[in-house]
Amino acid sequence: MALLADIRDGLEETLAAGLNDGVNVYRLPVDRIDAPAVVVMGFRMDPETMMASVRRVRAELLVLVSRRHVDQVDLLDALVDPSVDGSVLDVLAADPSLGDRVDSAIVTMVGDYGELAVGDIGYYSASVSLEVLG
Repeated sequence: MALLADIRDGLEETLAAGLNDGVNVYRLPVDRIDAPAVVVMGFRMDPETMMASVRRVRAELLVLVSRRHVDQVDLLDALVDPSVDGSVLDVLAADPSLGDRVDSAIVTMVGDYGELAVGDIGYYSASVSLEVLG
């Protein structure tokens, strides 16, 4: 059974190793972000699997780009497009075991585009949800 810390570490390390240069990965939500960035936000556990040998956990990622110019939305699109080499979805599809930490991690949803302020700095953002078995 994968611990939540194993999932968080696996997401951070898998994304940091596979994303294109210049994209920062944060293991935890922080007050200061250097965009473009992916933040491992948190988890929702399936109560029916909490004590089972294999847990089902929904992991949430937040993808952020600068809001200084609207063309950054194009970068946000590229970061969540599964057909773009080195995107978040491409990297996760290439290593669904998150470095052999879990049985599988599959993207189930991408969306929730919007504007977000972190520490009084504005970003364009999108969320990525994964179902993790481990």
